[in-house]
Amino acid sequence: MRVEVIDQAAIDSALIAFARYKIGETKIFDLERAMSFEVGEALSKSGLVRFTITQSVSGRYRISDEGENAITDAGRARLKVIRG
Repeated sequence: MRVEVIDQAAIDSALIAFARYKIGETKIFDLERAMSFEVGEALSKSGLVRFTITQSVSGRYRISDEGENAITDAGRARLKVIRG
């Protein structure tokens, strides 16, 4: 069993990528390149977003989110902190 340690910087980077995806700055392909499945899974469990992520046998993943409410209040506050 391989265990990947995911640090706060990786979660922050994924949060930024997801936020950019949600406002239409990037496409799902860009999000997949910016965020591994493992980091996306950690982000989904962080309380910063409301989405589920599932991975297919091919390695691609699908995110199901709550639309405009996909980023929680905590996520918006974290974005303000990391974006300065």
